[in-house]
Amino acid sequence: MADTEQIPTEPKGWTLRLVNSVSVVCLLCALAIVVAVVGWPLDFGDMWLLRAGTRLTVGLFFIQEILSIFFRREPLFRRLAKHWVESTLFFVLIALIFGYTQVVGFLSGIFEDTSELTLRHACTVGINLLILWVLTLRGIRFRKTLFRNIPLTPGRVFILSFALLISVGTLLLKTPNASTGVLSWCDALFLSTSAVCVTGLSPVDISSVLTFNGQCILLILIQLGGLGVMSITYFFAYFFAGGLSLKNRFDFQDLFSEDNIAQIGTVLAVMIGFTLTAEIVGAIWVYFSISDCVPVIENPLFFSVFHSISAFCNAGFSTLPDGMADPRLCANIPMISAAFSMCVIGGLGFPVIKNFWLYFSDKIRRAHARRFSERVPVRLTTHTKLVLVTTFSLLVFGLVAFYLLDWDSWGGDSILRAFFLSGTSRTAGFDIGATANITPAALLLLMVLMFIGGSPFSTAGGIKTTTFAVAILSLRQFVFGRRDLEVFGRRLNSDIANQALAIVLLGGAGVFAVTAALCLLHSEIPFLYLAFEAVSAVGTVGLSCGVTPKLGDPAKLILAGTMFIGRIGVLLFVMSFLPRRKAPATARLPEGTIVLS
Repeated sequence: MADTEQIPTEPKGWTLRLVNSVSVVCLLCALAIVVAVVGWPLDFGDMWLLRAGTRLTVGLFFIQEILSIFFRREPLFRRLAKHWVESTLFFVLIALIFGYTQVVGFLSGIFEDTSELTLRHACTVGINLLILWVLTLRGIRFRKTLFRNIPLTPGRVFILSFALLISVGTLLLKTPNASTGVLSWCDALFLSTSAVCVTGLSPVDISSVLTFNGQCILLILIQLGGLGVMSITYFFAYFFAGGLSLKNRFDFQDLFSEDNIAQIGTVLAVMIGFTLTAEIVGAIWVYFSISDCVPVIENPLFFSVFHSISAFCNAGFSTLPDGMADPRLCANIPMISAAFSMCVIGGLGFPVIKNFWLYFSDKIRRAHARRFSERVPVRLTTHTKLVLVTTFSLLVFGLVAFYLLDWDSWGGDSILRAFFLSGTSRTAGFDIGATANITPAALLLLMVLMFIGGSPFSTAGGIKTTTFAVAILSLRQFVFGRRDLEVFGRRLNSDIANQALAIVLLGGAGVFAVTAALCLLHSEIPFLYLAFEAVSAVGTVGLSCGVTPKLGDPAKLILAGTMFIGRIGVLLFVMSFLPRRKAPATARLPEGTIVLS
């Protein structure tokens, strides 16, 4: 009789608690060391403390590895082959630990201008980051085991991930190396929320208040917030941690409205791959656009990377005091074109990008096919068509409207600024002039475009272009007496119109509530400016009339909460805390009538 293959058993009971406890302590120690090196000024006298902490972290890591292998009763070589990424990181970690001195000496030969202390800090951070990565990958793989007793819906996990990232960002921004020492806890929380929610509102001038370390922390928060913590987590789980469980796939499908569960890998690859590619191309574009300004712009490479990520993620942050309104940039056509293009592309949404990828890949495949393919050709979806038409219409409308409303006050740059604002006002929040100086009519138009925002599942906020388009289609259906909600030869479900109505009403109610609260707290500031700031926070746009730095802590906390809810999505935020909807009953109540007009 053939031998049956031994199936590894999962730790249970006290063994599971022991392995998880050691892993959590190890993860916290590694995280504390990374934060200490990044956030505090340390010298050679502090190296013994870092070495001791690193030895403790490594010891705990090896203990949890031994416990995990022992309790799972899985053959060692099978485990190493099955989880090859973790195994590779494990052996790299061993090499760094036992060859610490040799690694520092090797790096000293390559980076001759870098001090030995900096290289030692880099090695210490590298060791602890490897431990964090391995533990994170393992935690992703066993997420169901770790959180099986916690009622976490996909929406709640999404909210929790952003809240956790904002908290970590706040602590990092308050470290001594992150700022010049004048950043309060409230401002750190506000800035972290604005970065994670890719808004762009700032209570301080980040070019003078934040150090280079602080700006790097801000940039990482923007990148993680723009892509979404869960998206990055699932990406590493799918491609580096042995795939996703069926529950993870359904969570991703529910959260990102992906119809085909088999396409999860494609969605993740296109999402992360396209983002990184676009940001690299954008950084190169920006770098060569500012070639004439390199002598006066400190660290042009970091400047290019920062503005590329900020533009694609629709964050609106800049390392210059005046942002894109800086005299060196506001008339730089290549730079303006780069920022505008990155903002618009980032605001299209990943479903549109994925559909484009599949569509053109299928076109190329069919063009080079030697025989006729019987597969159904990939077509542009109704969602993609609606997003493209709505986005283009809003761009044209914004260009014409801004030029007509404020052409006399913008001078010779009226067409350029109108074109720039038509795209960035809905998404990124960049402006090549002082926003507070435009006419009240143009400010109202800006508020409308900010409220609409970008497209679903993009880095932009607002009620989304598709919600606005469905509202217009519902109006057309009612006015012309059509039976169904139709677009591009397709019939839309009536529930979509109800959902769009709910989003518009909740968004409008949020703007009203935040504006009223700001007016109560700061009656000395003009109402229009406060309303503008409220819409900018709800839509996570970031355009400002210069009001945010003048607000007190209570008003800043209100705006921070508004940005958080706006990034999550008002409807998703509300629905995540409501009980699951029951199936509609077969019996219906008698019909009644009411008078509307």
